[in-house]
Amino acid sequence: MSDVDMITLSSEDAAARLDELLDEASGNPIGITGRDDLMAYLVFRSDYEAMLERIQFLEDQLWLSKADAARKEGYPDKKRVDAFLREFSEGANHEKAAVVNSGGAAASS
Repeated sequence: MSDVDMITLSSEDAAARLDELLDEASGNPIGITGRDDLMAYLVFRSDYEAMLERIQFLEDQLWLSKADAARKEGYPDKKRVDAFLREFSEGANHEKAAVVNSGGAAASS
């Protein structure tokens, strides 16, 4: 979608012509300006929902690609990560207990 394919008009004109614009927005977004700056788009619900679905699909593909790249780089498997986190958590709990037992204030978690 490029700005060339899009109608732009002021918010006042858009308000006055809303019914007409709703008919015209089918397939082509309408840009609405305020103070000479593009402020909003009027798009059909189905077009908007299709854009959201496409964004979600692309985000999912990005995360899958990142996960695949991480696996190829030799990042640890789930068992190793879980073991590390368990050891880290136990160490943090021991440190907190030592501070409390020494009479100091424990850091809040």
